[in-house]
Amino acid sequence: MRHSCNVRRTFCAIAAIHLITAAAVIGSSVAASAQETARLPVVGGGTSYTPSSPLASNDAPASVRVAQAQTGRPLEKITFLLDFTPYGKHAPFFAALDKGFWKDAGFDVTIVKGEGSATTISSYAAGTIDFAFSDTPTLILARSKGAMVKVAAIIHDKSLYAIGTLEENNIKTPQDLKGKRIGASVGDASRVMFPAFAKLNGIDADSVRWIDMTPPARAASLILGQVDAVVLFLTETPTFSAKAKEAGKHWKDFPYADYGLDLYSHGLLVRDDLIAKQPDRVKRFVESTMKAWAWSIEHPQEALAIFLKYNPAVDPDQAREHFRIAIKHLLTDTAKRDGIGYIDAEKMKRTIDFVSQSFNVKGVSADDVYTNQFIPKLFPKETPF
Repeated sequence: MRHSCNVRRTFCAIAAIHLITAAAVIGSSVAASAQETARLPVVGGGTSYTPSSPLASNDAPASVRVAQAQTGRPLEKITFLLDFTPYGKHAPFFAALDKGFWKDAGFDVTIVKGEGSATTISSYAAGTIDFAFSDTPTLILARSKGAMVKVAAIIHDKSLYAIGTLEENNIKTPQDLKGKRIGASVGDASRVMFPAFAKLNGIDADSVRWIDMTPPARAASLILGQVDAVVLFLTETPTFSAKAKEAGKHWKDFPYADYGLDLYSHGLLVRDDLIAKQPDRVKRFVESTMKAWAWSIEHPQEALAIFLKYNPAVDPDQAREHFRIAIKHLLTDTAKRDGIGYIDAEKMKRTIDFVSQSFNVKGVSADDVYTNQFIPKLFPKETPF
């Protein structure tokens, strides 16, 4: 059984980001904005995940979840806000929904589609959403302006920021972007970080022209010649490459990490007030979500099938490539050593230092930005697919 409905929610905006100028500013003032939400129901009779031998976790939280299931306590209805419209990289979240990870942790979760990381963080910091998934550098900028939010588990351990174009546009190096039109939504994380990427590569950030558009409009706008390039995440490249090929054109991308900008990217976000007042609730959500990721890494075909059940408009082949890239950027040496989701203090410090220097951010420390206190020790074995 599957049903969905779109609900108009009014969110308070903390951020106003205008990257056409030489600064990215995320404001602390509150302004009203509207965003489409999508209700994705918990599937009845979802099964619990029992870790296979490579996965180790604390027994106590599992006991809590079993007790909840046995006592029949009503599930708490909560909302989980994504960074973007769902595509293949989000498959484990739908596995958490469908396989009962969240249900066993005591939650009836509504997944809400996002419109870019800055918008997600603004909405989440305003308090209208329970948990969120968004970008770390964008969070650092928001934190400097008063957003009381932390990263509680890292998902995109290696940076996924990128800018893409068509080979026919004759953009052979990042320097060739000068004077070009770049399509993006205002809150896109890769757009937020473009000035830092530009600075590292000798580009005047003011020399490009930003064309605001919804995320789904980027591919068509690029192919039709309405823009010269777009910003994106590497997990989206299979979709862009396929659409370019359909049009008889050739896709080309510039991963920021290949040009000096490998920072922590997306993770699970938690507000400071929840950490202080409801640590058990936070722990149950973070642990169950990371267990869904571990299960999905070991059962990728099933995770993809679940994702496509809830998102049938997404091309299956492209979704598979989206997810493969996401796994590659999660299973780093740090994840293999300390468990998936673990945040390394030195890399986080580098991320904060770089963002602070690039955007003139002051007063943000590592303790302000992240915590490892809720992450279970999970070491999934990757299954080829």
